[in-house]
Amino acid sequence: MDSQASPFLHALSEVVGNQHVLTSPDDKSFYTTGYRVGQGDALAVILPQSLSALWQVLTRCVAEDVIILMQASNTGITGGSTPDGNDYDRPVVIISTRHLKGIQVIDGGQQVIAYPGSTLTELEDTLRPLQREPHSVIGSSCIGASVIGGLCNNSGGSLIRRGPAFTEKSLYAQITEQGEIALINHLGINLGETPEEILRNLENKQFSTGDAEGWQGKIWAEDYAEKLRDTESASPARFNGDPHYLHDGAGCAGKIIVFAARLATFPASPSTETWYIGANDEKTLIALRRFLLNHLDTLPIQAEYIHANAFDMTLRYAKHMILAIRQLGPQSIPGLIARKAKWDVRVKKTKCLPKNLTDRLIQGFNQITPPLVAKRILDYRRRFEHHLMIKGEGEQAGQLTALLDQFFAEHQGEYFVCDQKEAQDAFLIRFAVAGAAISYCDYLGIDPNERLIAFDAAFRRNDDQWLFDLPLELRDQIQADSCCGHFFCLVNHQDYILKPGVDGKKFKQAVIDYIEQRGARYPAEHNVGHLYAAKDDYQQHWRKLDPTNTCNPGIGKTSRRKFWQ
Repeated sequence: MDSQASPFLHALSEVVGNQHVLTSPDDKSFYTTGYRVGQGDALAVILPQSLSALWQVLTRCVAEDVIILMQASNTGITGGSTPDGNDYDRPVVIISTRHLKGIQVIDGGQQVIAYPGSTLTELEDTLRPLQREPHSVIGSSCIGASVIGGLCNNSGGSLIRRGPAFTEKSLYAQITEQGEIALINHLGINLGETPEEILRNLENKQFSTGDAEGWQGKIWAEDYAEKLRDTESASPARFNGDPHYLHDGAGCAGKIIVFAARLATFPASPSTETWYIGANDEKTLIALRRFLLNHLDTLPIQAEYIHANAFDMTLRYAKHMILAIRQLGPQSIPGLIARKAKWDVRVKKTKCLPKNLTDRLIQGFNQITPPLVAKRILDYRRRFEHHLMIKGEGEQAGQLTALLDQFFAEHQGEYFVCDQKEAQDAFLIRFAVAGAAISYCDYLGIDPNERLIAFDAAFRRNDDQWLFDLPLELRDQIQADSCCGHFFCLVNHQDYILKPGVDGKKFKQAVIDYIEQRGARYPAEHNVGHLYAAKDDYQQHWRKLDPTNTCNPGIGKTSRRKFWQ
Protein backbone atom coordinates (compact mmCIF):
# COMPACT_ATOMS: atom_id res chain seq x y z
CA MET A 1 0.00 0.00 0.00
CA ASP A 2 1.18 3.51 -0.84
CA SER A 3 2.71 5.33 2.09
CA GLN A 4 0.57 8.36 1.22
CA ALA A 5 -2.69 6.38 1.40
CA SER A 6 -5.71 7.79 3.17
CA PRO A 7 -6.46 7.27 6.86
CA PHE A 8 -9.25 4.92 5.77
CA LEU A 9 -6.83 2.60 3.97
CA HIS A 10 -4.43 2.81 6.91
CA ALA A 11 -7.27 1.70 9.17
CA LEU A 12 -7.91 -1.28 6.90
CA SER A 13 -4.21 -2.17 6.86
CA GLU A 14 -4.24 -2.23 10.65
CA VAL A 15 -6.88 -4.96 10.44
CA VAL A 16 -5.54 -7.17 7.64
CA GLY A 17 -1.90 -6.14 7.32
CA ASN A 18 -0.29 -3.76 4.87
CA GLN A 19 0.42 -6.52 2.33
CA HIS A 20 -3.27 -7.38 2.12
CA VAL A 21 -4.42 -3.91 1.09
CA LEU A 22 -3.74 -3.69 -2.65
CA THR A 23 -3.73 -0.24 -4.23
CA SER A 24 -1.35 -0.38 -7.20
CA PRO A 25 -2.99 -0.94 -10.63
CA ASP A 26 -0.86 -4.03 -11.32
CA ASP A 27 -1.76 -5.65 -8.00
CA LYS A 28 -5.46 -4.83 -8.39
CA SER A 29 -5.71 -5.94 -12.01
CA PHE A 30 -6.46 -9.60 -11.27
CA TYR A 31 -9.40 -8.58 -9.06
CA THR A 32 -10.78 -5.71 -11.12
CA THR A 33 -10.95 -7.68 -14.37
CA GLY A 34 -13.56 -10.39 -14.80
CA TYR A 35 -12.73 -13.94 -15.87
CA ARG A 36 -14.72 -13.45 -19.08
CA VAL A 37 -16.18 -9.94 -19.05
CA GLY A 38 -16.27 -6.91 -16.77
CA GLN A 39 -13.66 -4.37 -15.76
CA GLY A 40 -13.45 -1.23 -13.66
CA ASP A 41 -11.34 0.54 -11.09
CA ALA A 42 -11.39 0.19 -7.32
CA LEU A 43 -9.91 2.28 -4.54
CA ALA A 44 -8.40 -0.86 -3.06
CA VAL A 45 -8.62 -4.63 -2.93
CA ILE A 46 -8.74 -6.03 0.60
CA LEU A 47 -7.81 -9.63 1.44
CA PRO A 48 -8.93 -10.46 5.00
CA GLN A 49 -7.40 -13.59 6.53
CA SER A 50 -10.19 -14.48 8.98
CA LEU A 51 -13.94 -14.06 9.41
CA SER A 52 -13.29 -11.72 12.33
CA ALA A 53 -11.06 -9.56 10.13
CA LEU A 54 -13.75 -9.55 7.44
CA TRP A 55 -16.25 -8.18 9.96
CA GLN A 56 -13.84 -5.43 11.04
CA VAL A 57 -13.17 -4.51 7.41
CA LEU A 58 -16.90 -4.29 6.72
CA THR A 59 -17.58 -2.05 9.72
CA ARG A 60 -14.89 0.38 8.55
CA CYS A 61 -16.18 0.34 4.98
CA VAL A 62 -19.73 1.07 6.11
CA ALA A 63 -18.50 3.90 8.34
CA GLU A 64 -16.57 5.37 5.39
CA ASP A 65 -19.64 5.05 3.09
CA VAL A 66 -17.83 3.24 0.30
CA ILE A 67 -19.26 0.72 -2.12
CA ILE A 68 -18.59 -2.86 -1.05
CA LEU A 69 -18.03 -5.43 -3.77
CA MET A 70 -17.58 -8.94 -2.39
CA GLN A 71 -15.54 -11.26 -4.58
CA ALA A 72 -14.87 -14.96 -4.10
CA SER A 73 -13.01 -16.69 -6.93
CA ASN A 74 -13.79 -14.15 -9.68
CA THR A 75 -14.83 -16.93 -12.05
CA GLY A 76 -18.20 -15.41 -12.95
CA ILE A 77 -19.52 -15.52 -16.49
CA THR A 78 -21.52 -12.27 -16.46
CA GLY A 79 -19.11 -9.82 -14.81
CA GLY A 80 -21.04 -9.59 -11.54
CA SER A 81 -18.04 -9.91 -9.22
CA THR A 82 -15.99 -6.98 -10.57
CA PRO A 83 -16.64 -3.27 -11.01
CA ASP A 84 -18.33 -2.41 -14.30
CA GLY A 85 -16.79 0.81 -15.54
CA ASN A 86 -15.96 3.77 -13.34
CA ASP A 87 -19.21 5.71 -13.07
CA TYR A 88 -20.07 4.93 -9.45
CA ASP A 89 -21.09 7.68 -7.03
CA ARG A 90 -18.82 6.43 -4.22
CA PRO A 91 -15.38 4.82 -4.09
CA VAL A 92 -15.40 1.06 -4.71
CA VAL A 93 -13.64 -1.35 -2.38
CA ILE A 94 -13.31 -4.97 -3.46
CA ILE A 95 -13.14 -7.46 -0.60
CA SER A 96 -11.71 -10.74 -1.82
CA THR A 97 -12.58 -13.81 0.24
CA ARG A 98 -10.13 -16.15 -1.49
CA HIS A 99 -8.11 -16.53 1.74
CA LEU A 100 -11.20 -17.32 3.82
CA LYS A 101 -11.20 -21.00 3.01
CA GLY A 102 -12.62 -23.59 5.32
CA ILE A 103 -15.14 -26.41 5.44
CA GLN A 104 -16.60 -27.65 8.73
CA VAL A 105 -18.16 -31.10 8.49
CA ILE A 106 -21.15 -31.48 10.84
CA ASP A 107 -23.92 -33.95 11.60
CA GLY A 108 -21.82 -36.98 10.75
CA GLY A 109 -20.91 -35.66 7.31
CA GLN A 110 -24.51 -35.17 6.20
CA GLN A 111 -24.04 -31.39 6.28
CA VAL A 112 -21.23 -28.88 6.06
CA ILE A 113 -20.64 -25.28 7.00
CA ALA A 114 -18.78 -23.51 4.18
CA TYR A 115 -16.74 -20.32 4.57
CA PRO A 116 -16.80 -17.50 1.95
CA GLY A 117 -13.61 -18.55 0.14
CA SER A 118 -14.14 -22.30 0.13
CA THR A 119 -14.07 -23.77 -3.37
CA LEU A 120 -16.04 -26.61 -4.89
CA THR A 121 -12.79 -28.54 -5.28
CA GLU A 122 -11.97 -28.06 -1.59
CA LEU A 123 -15.44 -29.28 -0.66
CA GLU A 124 -15.15 -32.34 -2.93
CA ASP A 125 -11.77 -33.22 -1.40
CA THR A 126 -13.13 -32.82 2.13
CA LEU A 127 -16.10 -35.09 1.51
CA ARG A 128 -14.39 -37.78 -0.58
CA PRO A 129 -13.01 -39.76 2.42
CA LEU A 130 -16.53 -39.72 3.87
CA GLN A 131 -17.94 -41.11 0.62
CA ARG A 132 -20.11 -38.02 0.30
CA GLU A 133 -20.51 -35.39 -2.43
CA PRO A 134 -21.42 -31.68 -2.49
CA HIS A 135 -24.29 -30.12 -4.40
CA SER A 136 -22.02 -29.51 -7.41
CA VAL A 137 -19.11 -31.57 -8.71
CA ILE A 138 -16.42 -31.09 -11.34
CA GLY A 139 -17.56 -28.46 -13.78
CA SER A 140 -17.36 -24.97 -12.37
CA SER A 141 -14.91 -26.46 -9.90
CA CYS A 142 -12.45 -26.80 -12.80
CA ILE A 143 -11.81 -23.06 -12.64
CA GLY A 144 -11.93 -22.81 -8.87
CA ALA A 145 -15.49 -21.57 -8.39
CA SER A 146 -16.49 -20.93 -4.80
CA VAL A 147 -19.24 -22.62 -2.82
CA ILE A 148 -20.68 -19.36 -1.47
CA GLY A 149 -20.45 -17.64 -4.86
CA GLY A 150 -22.55 -20.43 -6.32
CA LEU A 151 -25.08 -20.08 -3.52
CA CYS A 152 -25.36 -16.31 -3.95
CA ASN A 153 -26.10 -16.88 -7.64
CA ASN A 154 -28.39 -19.91 -7.20
CA SER A 155 -25.98 -21.68 -9.56
CA GLY A 156 -27.60 -24.78 -10.94
CA GLY A 157 -24.69 -27.01 -11.75
CA SER A 158 -24.89 -30.22 -13.71
CA LEU A 159 -26.33 -32.63 -11.15
CA ILE A 160 -29.87 -33.31 -12.26
CA ARG A 161 -31.44 -34.34 -8.96
CA ARG A 162 -30.09 -31.49 -6.82
CA GLY A 163 -31.29 -28.35 -8.57
CA PRO A 164 -29.99 -24.83 -7.95
CA ALA A 165 -27.70 -24.06 -5.03
CA PHE A 166 -29.96 -23.25 -2.10
CA THR A 167 -30.14 -23.13 1.68
CA GLU A 168 -32.23 -21.36 4.28
CA LYS A 169 -29.37 -21.56 6.76
CA SER A 170 -26.65 -18.91 6.56
CA LEU A 171 -24.71 -16.37 8.60
CA TYR A 172 -24.57 -12.99 6.90
CA ALA A 173 -24.01 -9.28 7.33
CA GLN A 174 -26.64 -6.80 6.15
CA ILE A 175 -26.60 -3.01 5.92
CA THR A 176 -29.77 -1.42 7.26
CA GLU A 177 -31.64 1.57 5.88
CA GLN A 178 -30.02 3.65 8.62
CA GLY A 179 -26.60 2.74 7.26
CA GLU A 180 -25.71 0.40 10.12
CA ILE A 181 -24.27 -3.07 9.66
CA ALA A 182 -25.71 -6.09 11.45
CA LEU A 183 -24.56 -9.70 11.63
CA ILE A 184 -27.52 -12.06 11.32
CA ASN A 185 -27.23 -15.69 12.40
CA HIS A 186 -29.66 -17.94 10.56
CA LEU A 187 -27.38 -20.99 10.66
CA GLY A 188 -29.63 -22.63 13.20
CA ILE A 189 -26.66 -22.90 15.57
CA ASN A 190 -26.26 -21.05 18.88
CA LEU A 191 -22.99 -19.14 18.48
CA GLY A 192 -23.45 -16.32 20.95
CA GLU A 193 -24.84 -12.78 20.94
CA THR A 194 -22.28 -10.26 19.65
CA PRO A 195 -20.68 -10.42 16.21
CA GLU A 196 -17.27 -10.91 17.77
CA GLU A 197 -18.50 -13.80 19.92
CA ILE A 198 -20.41 -15.41 17.04
CA LEU A 199 -17.43 -15.34 14.69
CA ARG A 200 -14.94 -16.45 17.35
CA ASN A 201 -17.09 -19.45 18.27
CA LEU A 202 -17.63 -20.38 14.64
CA GLU A 203 -13.96 -20.15 13.70
CA ASN A 204 -12.92 -22.14 16.81
CA LYS A 205 -15.74 -24.71 16.32
CA GLN A 206 -17.06 -23.97 19.79
CA PHE A 207 -20.67 -24.96 19.22
CA SER A 208 -23.07 -27.86 19.06
CA THR A 209 -25.40 -28.31 16.09
CA GLY A 210 -28.21 -29.49 18.34
CA ASP A 211 -28.35 -26.65 20.89
CA ALA A 212 -30.44 -24.13 18.94
CA GLU A 213 -34.18 -24.10 18.49
CA GLY A 214 -35.64 -23.96 15.01
CA TRP A 215 -32.58 -25.30 13.21
CA GLN A 216 -34.76 -27.30 10.87
CA GLY A 217 -35.07 -25.87 7.39
CA LYS A 218 -34.31 -26.64 3.80
CA ILE A 219 -30.63 -26.85 2.95
CA TRP A 220 -31.06 -27.90 -0.68
CA ALA A 221 -33.70 -27.75 -3.43
CA GLU A 222 -35.50 -30.93 -2.42
CA ASP A 223 -38.33 -30.62 -4.95
CA TYR A 224 -36.22 -30.14 -8.07
CA ALA A 225 -36.16 -33.69 -9.44
CA GLU A 226 -39.95 -33.89 -9.48
CA LYS A 227 -40.14 -30.52 -11.25
CA LEU A 228 -37.99 -31.94 -14.04
CA ARG A 229 -40.27 -34.91 -14.53
CA ASP A 230 -43.12 -32.56 -15.45
CA THR A 231 -42.29 -32.50 -19.15
CA GLU A 232 -45.64 -30.92 -20.03
CA SER A 233 -45.07 -27.72 -18.05
CA ALA A 234 -44.83 -24.49 -20.05
CA SER A 235 -42.40 -22.95 -17.56
CA PRO A 236 -38.64 -23.49 -17.05
CA ALA A 237 -37.44 -25.78 -14.28
CA ARG A 238 -35.04 -23.18 -12.89
CA PHE A 239 -33.86 -19.70 -13.67
CA ASN A 240 -31.99 -16.90 -11.97
CA GLY A 241 -34.14 -14.85 -9.63
CA ASP A 242 -36.79 -17.56 -9.26
CA PRO A 243 -38.64 -16.47 -6.07
CA HIS A 244 -38.93 -20.12 -5.07
CA TYR A 245 -35.17 -20.26 -4.46
CA LEU A 246 -34.49 -16.81 -2.95
CA HIS A 247 -33.77 -16.82 0.78
CA ASP A 248 -31.17 -14.76 2.66
CA GLY A 249 -27.84 -15.57 0.98
CA ALA A 250 -29.37 -17.85 -1.64
CA GLY A 251 -29.72 -15.78 -4.81
CA CYS A 252 -28.62 -12.56 -3.09
CA ALA A 253 -26.19 -11.62 -5.93
CA GLY A 254 -23.80 -10.01 -3.45
CA LYS A 255 -26.39 -7.65 -1.91
CA ILE A 256 -25.60 -9.09 1.52
CA ILE A 257 -22.27 -10.48 2.78
CA VAL A 258 -22.37 -14.21 3.48
CA PHE A 259 -19.94 -15.36 6.18
CA ALA A 260 -20.98 -19.01 6.24
CA ALA A 261 -23.66 -21.30 4.88
CA ARG A 262 -25.03 -24.61 6.05
CA LEU A 263 -25.39 -27.02 3.14
CA ALA A 264 -26.39 -30.60 2.48
CA THR A 265 -24.06 -33.33 1.32
CA PHE A 266 -25.08 -36.42 -0.63
CA PRO A 267 -23.99 -40.07 -0.70
CA ALA A 268 -21.37 -40.69 -3.37
CA SER A 269 -22.36 -43.28 -5.95
CA PRO A 270 -20.33 -46.48 -5.40
CA SER A 271 -20.13 -47.03 -9.17
CA THR A 272 -21.18 -45.11 -12.26
CA GLU A 273 -21.64 -45.67 -15.98
CA THR A 274 -21.50 -43.08 -18.76
CA TRP A 275 -23.40 -43.32 -22.03
CA TYR A 276 -22.20 -41.24 -25.00
CA ILE A 277 -24.94 -40.42 -27.50
CA GLY A 278 -24.70 -38.90 -30.96
CA ALA A 279 -27.45 -37.55 -33.22
CA ASN A 280 -27.81 -35.22 -36.18
CA ASP A 281 -31.26 -33.88 -35.29
CA GLU A 282 -31.81 -31.95 -32.06
CA LYS A 283 -35.43 -33.17 -31.97
CA THR A 284 -34.09 -36.69 -31.47
CA LEU A 285 -32.45 -35.62 -28.22
CA ILE A 286 -35.52 -33.65 -27.12
CA ALA A 287 -37.62 -36.80 -27.62
CA LEU A 288 -35.01 -38.86 -25.76
CA ARG A 289 -35.10 -36.43 -22.82
CA ARG A 290 -38.88 -36.78 -22.48
CA PHE A 291 -38.71 -40.55 -22.91
CA LEU A 292 -36.11 -41.03 -20.17
CA LEU A 293 -37.65 -38.55 -17.73
CA ASN A 294 -40.97 -40.36 -18.06
CA HIS A 295 -39.65 -43.93 -17.87
CA LEU A 296 -36.57 -44.02 -15.62
CA ASP A 297 -37.24 -45.18 -12.07
CA THR A 298 -34.43 -42.91 -10.83
CA LEU A 299 -33.08 -39.85 -12.63
CA PRO A 300 -29.48 -40.12 -13.82
CA ILE A 301 -26.70 -38.12 -12.20
CA GLN A 302 -25.85 -35.87 -15.16
CA ALA A 303 -26.97 -35.30 -18.75
CA GLU A 304 -24.67 -32.85 -20.50
CA TYR A 305 -24.93 -31.56 -24.08
CA ILE A 306 -22.24 -30.26 -26.42
CA HIS A 307 -22.67 -29.06 -30.00
CA ALA A 308 -20.10 -29.93 -32.68
CA ASN A 309 -18.99 -26.27 -32.88
CA ALA A 310 -18.30 -26.18 -29.15
CA PHE A 311 -16.50 -29.53 -29.37
CA ASP A 312 -14.17 -28.24 -32.09
CA MET A 313 -13.53 -24.89 -30.41
CA THR A 314 -12.69 -26.61 -27.13
CA LEU A 315 -10.23 -29.10 -28.61
CA ARG A 316 -8.54 -26.30 -30.58
CA TYR A 317 -8.47 -23.45 -28.05
CA ALA A 318 -9.00 -25.01 -24.57
CA LYS A 319 -6.95 -28.19 -24.91
CA HIS A 320 -4.46 -26.80 -22.39
CA MET A 321 -7.25 -26.62 -19.83
CA ILE A 322 -8.21 -30.26 -20.43
CA LEU A 323 -4.59 -31.39 -20.12
CA ALA A 324 -4.01 -29.33 -16.96
CA ILE A 325 -7.05 -30.84 -15.25
CA ARG A 326 -6.10 -34.34 -16.36
CA GLN A 327 -2.45 -34.06 -15.28
CA LEU A 328 -2.61 -31.72 -12.28
CA GLY A 329 -6.21 -31.95 -11.12
CA PRO A 330 -8.90 -29.25 -11.02
CA GLN A 331 -7.38 -27.76 -7.87
CA SER A 332 -4.46 -26.52 -9.98
CA ILE A 333 -6.52 -24.33 -12.32
CA PRO A 334 -7.09 -21.25 -10.09
CA GLY A 335 -3.36 -20.97 -9.44
CA LEU A 336 -2.54 -21.36 -13.13
CA ILE A 337 -5.08 -18.68 -14.07
CA ALA A 338 -3.63 -16.31 -11.46
CA ARG A 339 -0.07 -16.87 -12.69
CA LYS A 340 -1.14 -16.29 -16.28
CA ALA A 341 -2.78 -13.01 -15.25
CA LYS A 342 0.48 -11.85 -13.68
CA TRP A 343 2.44 -12.74 -16.81
CA ASP A 344 -0.12 -10.91 -18.94
CA VAL A 345 0.47 -7.73 -16.90
CA ARG A 346 4.25 -8.03 -17.38
CA VAL A 347 3.94 -8.67 -21.10
CA LYS A 348 1.63 -5.69 -21.63
CA LYS A 349 4.20 -3.43 -19.95
CA THR A 350 6.88 -4.59 -22.41
CA LYS A 351 6.08 -2.53 -25.49
CA CYS A 352 8.11 -4.61 -27.92
CA LEU A 353 6.02 -7.76 -27.24
CA PRO A 354 2.49 -8.57 -28.48
CA LYS A 355 -0.03 -7.95 -25.72
CA ASN A 356 -1.41 -11.47 -26.09
CA LEU A 357 1.97 -13.21 -26.22
CA THR A 358 1.05 -15.65 -23.44
CA ASP A 359 -2.10 -16.67 -25.31
CA ARG A 360 -0.16 -17.10 -28.56
CA LEU A 361 2.28 -19.44 -26.85
CA ILE A 362 -0.55 -21.44 -25.29
CA GLN A 363 -2.36 -21.75 -28.61
CA GLY A 364 0.85 -22.69 -30.37
CA PHE A 365 1.12 -25.61 -27.97
CA ASN A 366 -2.53 -26.52 -28.56
CA GLN A 367 -2.07 -26.45 -32.32
CA ILE A 368 0.92 -28.79 -32.51
CA THR A 369 -0.26 -31.38 -29.99
CA PRO A 370 -2.60 -34.26 -30.94
CA PRO A 371 -6.21 -34.32 -29.71
CA LEU A 372 -5.42 -36.83 -26.93
CA VAL A 373 -9.11 -37.75 -26.79
CA ALA A 374 -10.53 -41.26 -26.91
CA LYS A 375 -10.91 -42.62 -30.45
CA ARG A 376 -14.62 -43.46 -30.24
CA ILE A 377 -15.46 -39.92 -29.06
CA LEU A 378 -13.54 -38.39 -31.97
CA ASP A 379 -15.32 -40.79 -34.33
CA TYR A 380 -18.70 -39.60 -33.02
CA ARG A 381 -17.58 -36.01 -33.54
CA ARG A 382 -16.92 -36.73 -37.21
CA ARG A 383 -20.33 -38.37 -37.63
CA PHE A 384 -22.70 -36.39 -35.39
CA GLU A 385 -23.59 -32.73 -34.80
CA HIS A 386 -25.22 -33.20 -31.38
CA HIS A 387 -23.51 -34.93 -28.46
CA LEU A 388 -25.07 -35.98 -25.15
CA MET A 389 -23.31 -37.55 -22.18
CA ILE A 390 -25.45 -39.25 -19.56
CA LYS A 391 -23.91 -40.43 -16.29
CA GLY A 392 -25.90 -42.76 -14.08
CA GLU A 393 -25.35 -45.00 -11.10
CA GLY A 394 -24.12 -48.52 -11.77
CA GLU A 395 -27.37 -50.01 -10.54
CA GLN A 396 -29.21 -47.99 -13.24
CA ALA A 397 -27.17 -49.48 -16.07
CA GLY A 398 -29.54 -52.27 -16.98
CA GLN A 399 -32.67 -50.12 -17.18
CA LEU A 400 -31.00 -47.15 -18.88
CA THR A 401 -29.31 -49.30 -21.49
CA ALA A 402 -32.57 -51.12 -22.21
CA LEU A 403 -34.41 -47.80 -22.63
CA LEU A 404 -31.73 -46.47 -24.98
CA ASP A 405 -31.96 -49.65 -27.07
CA GLN A 406 -35.73 -49.27 -27.22
CA PHE A 407 -35.53 -45.59 -28.16
CA PHE A 408 -32.90 -45.91 -30.89
CA ALA A 409 -34.71 -48.82 -32.47
CA GLU A 410 -37.20 -46.17 -33.59
CA HIS A 411 -35.04 -43.02 -33.90
CA GLN A 412 -31.90 -41.99 -35.78
CA GLY A 413 -28.78 -41.83 -33.64
CA GLU A 414 -26.38 -44.08 -31.76
CA TYR A 415 -24.81 -44.54 -28.35
CA PHE A 416 -22.02 -46.44 -26.66
CA VAL A 417 -21.16 -47.18 -23.04
CA CYS A 418 -17.90 -45.44 -22.13
CA ASP A 419 -14.92 -47.06 -20.53
CA GLN A 420 -13.20 -45.11 -17.75
CA LYS A 421 -10.97 -43.00 -20.03
CA GLU A 422 -13.80 -42.23 -22.45
CA ALA A 423 -16.03 -41.08 -19.59
CA GLN A 424 -13.28 -38.82 -18.25
CA ASP A 425 -12.55 -37.37 -21.68
CA ALA A 426 -16.20 -36.73 -22.44
CA PHE A 427 -16.84 -34.67 -19.32
CA LEU A 428 -13.51 -32.86 -19.49
CA ILE A 429 -14.38 -31.67 -22.99
CA ARG A 430 -17.83 -30.61 -21.84
CA PHE A 431 -16.58 -28.58 -18.90
CA ALA A 432 -13.65 -27.03 -20.75
CA VAL A 433 -16.17 -25.46 -23.14
CA ALA A 434 -16.66 -22.56 -20.71
CA GLY A 435 -13.09 -21.39 -21.28
CA ALA A 436 -12.94 -22.08 -25.01
CA ALA A 437 -14.63 -18.89 -26.20
CA ILE A 438 -12.48 -16.64 -24.02
CA SER A 439 -9.31 -18.49 -25.16
CA TYR A 440 -10.43 -17.97 -28.77
CA CYS A 441 -10.85 -14.24 -28.13
CA ASP A 442 -7.56 -13.87 -26.28
CA TYR A 443 -5.62 -15.60 -29.05
CA LEU A 444 -7.17 -13.52 -31.84
CA GLY A 445 -6.94 -10.26 -29.88
CA ILE A 446 -10.73 -9.88 -29.66
CA ASP A 447 -12.10 -7.74 -26.82
CA PRO A 448 -14.64 -10.04 -25.12
CA ASN A 449 -16.42 -7.02 -23.62
CA GLU A 450 -17.24 -5.90 -27.16
CA ARG A 451 -17.61 -9.04 -29.26
CA LEU A 452 -18.27 -12.01 -26.95
CA ILE A 453 -21.99 -12.20 -26.22
CA ALA A 454 -23.00 -15.00 -23.86
CA PHE A 455 -26.53 -16.26 -23.22
CA ASP A 456 -27.68 -18.54 -20.47
CA ALA A 457 -31.33 -19.45 -21.09
CA ALA A 458 -33.72 -21.83 -19.34
CA PHE A 459 -36.25 -23.13 -21.86
CA ARG A 460 -39.75 -24.34 -21.04
CA ARG A 461 -39.94 -27.92 -19.81
CA ASN A 462 -42.30 -28.79 -22.68
CA ASP A 463 -40.17 -27.12 -25.35
CA ASP A 464 -39.58 -29.14 -28.52
CA GLN A 465 -36.52 -27.10 -29.54
CA TRP A 466 -33.06 -26.88 -28.00
CA LEU A 467 -30.90 -24.64 -30.19
CA PHE A 468 -31.21 -20.89 -30.68
CA ASP A 469 -32.78 -20.64 -34.15
CA LEU A 470 -31.82 -17.07 -35.02
CA PRO A 471 -32.99 -15.27 -38.18
CA LEU A 472 -30.53 -15.00 -41.04
CA GLU A 473 -29.73 -11.32 -40.46
CA LEU A 474 -28.44 -12.19 -36.96
CA ARG A 475 -26.60 -15.34 -38.03
CA ASP A 476 -24.72 -13.25 -40.61
CA GLN A 477 -23.27 -11.15 -37.77
CA ILE A 478 -21.63 -14.13 -36.03
CA GLN A 479 -17.99 -15.06 -36.53
CA ALA A 480 -18.02 -18.16 -34.30
CA ASP A 481 -20.40 -19.77 -31.82
CA SER A 482 -20.39 -22.41 -29.13
CA CYS A 483 -23.32 -24.20 -27.48
CA CYS A 484 -23.44 -26.55 -24.49
CA GLY A 485 -25.81 -27.08 -21.63
CA HIS A 486 -27.48 -29.08 -18.88
CA PHE A 487 -29.80 -30.95 -21.19
CA PHE A 488 -32.39 -32.55 -18.91
CA CYS A 489 -32.80 -29.15 -17.20
CA LEU A 490 -33.11 -27.51 -20.65
CA VAL A 491 -30.52 -24.93 -19.60
CA ASN A 492 -28.66 -23.77 -22.70
CA HIS A 493 -25.30 -21.94 -22.59
CA GLN A 494 -24.74 -20.17 -25.90
CA ASP A 495 -21.67 -18.07 -26.77
CA TYR A 496 -21.47 -15.85 -29.85
CA ILE A 497 -18.27 -14.16 -31.03
CA LEU A 498 -19.40 -11.36 -33.31
CA LYS A 499 -17.77 -10.18 -36.52
CA PRO A 500 -15.80 -6.90 -36.41
CA GLY A 501 -18.02 -3.84 -36.55
CA VAL A 502 -21.20 -5.53 -35.32
CA ASP A 503 -23.18 -3.54 -32.74
CA GLY A 504 -23.05 -5.92 -29.80
CA LYS A 505 -25.80 -4.17 -27.83
CA LYS A 506 -28.28 -4.38 -30.70
CA PHE A 507 -27.37 -8.00 -31.37
CA LYS A 508 -27.78 -8.91 -27.73
CA GLN A 509 -31.18 -7.23 -27.47
CA ALA A 510 -32.40 -8.96 -30.62
CA VAL A 511 -31.43 -12.34 -29.17
CA ILE A 512 -33.09 -11.49 -25.85
CA ASP A 513 -36.28 -10.66 -27.74
CA TYR A 514 -36.02 -14.06 -29.43
CA ILE A 515 -35.52 -15.83 -26.07
CA GLU A 516 -38.55 -14.12 -24.59
CA GLN A 517 -40.67 -15.04 -27.59
CA ARG A 518 -39.91 -18.67 -26.83
CA GLY A 519 -41.16 -18.33 -23.26
CA ALA A 520 -37.69 -18.91 -21.83
CA ARG A 521 -36.10 -17.18 -18.82
CA TYR A 522 -32.59 -15.77 -18.68
CA PRO A 523 -30.10 -16.08 -17.24
CA ALA A 524 -30.65 -19.62 -16.06
CA GLU A 525 -27.90 -19.95 -13.44
CA HIS A 526 -25.03 -17.45 -13.83
CA ASN A 527 -26.87 -14.49 -12.30
CA VAL A 528 -27.65 -11.32 -14.19
CA GLY A 529 -24.26 -9.76 -13.49
CA HIS A 530 -23.79 -6.60 -15.53
CA LEU A 531 -24.99 -8.23 -18.77
CA TYR A 532 -28.71 -8.72 -18.11
CA ALA A 533 -31.48 -6.53 -16.75
CA ALA A 534 -33.03 -8.05 -13.62
CA LYS A 535 -36.79 -8.57 -13.56
CA ASP A 536 -38.80 -6.20 -11.36
CA ASP A 537 -39.54 -8.79 -8.65
CA TYR A 538 -35.84 -9.63 -8.38
CA GLN A 539 -34.94 -5.95 -8.07
CA GLN A 540 -37.49 -5.52 -5.28
CA HIS A 541 -35.92 -8.46 -3.46
CA TRP A 542 -32.52 -6.76 -3.65
CA ARG A 543 -33.93 -3.48 -2.35
CA LYS A 544 -35.11 -5.28 0.76
CA LEU A 545 -31.74 -6.95 1.25
CA ASP A 546 -29.70 -3.78 0.62
CA PRO A 547 -31.81 -0.63 1.10
CA THR A 548 -28.81 1.74 0.90
CA ASN A 549 -27.52 0.10 -2.32
CA THR A 550 -24.05 -0.24 -0.85
CA CYS A 551 -23.27 -3.81 -1.91
CA ASN A 552 -22.63 -4.54 -5.59
CA PRO A 553 -24.66 -1.59 -6.93
CA GLY A 554 -25.55 -1.60 -10.62
CA ILE A 555 -26.02 -5.35 -10.74
CA GLY A 556 -28.77 -6.34 -13.17
CA LYS A 557 -28.75 -2.92 -14.89
CA THR A 558 -30.05 -1.28 -11.70
CA SER A 559 -29.09 2.06 -10.16
CA ARG A 560 -25.49 2.50 -9.02
CA ARG A 561 -26.38 5.36 -6.70
CA LYS A 562 -26.93 5.36 -2.98
CA PHE A 563 -30.49 4.54 -1.86
CA TRP A 564 -31.22 3.36 -5.44
CA GLN A 565 -31.70 6.95 -6.66
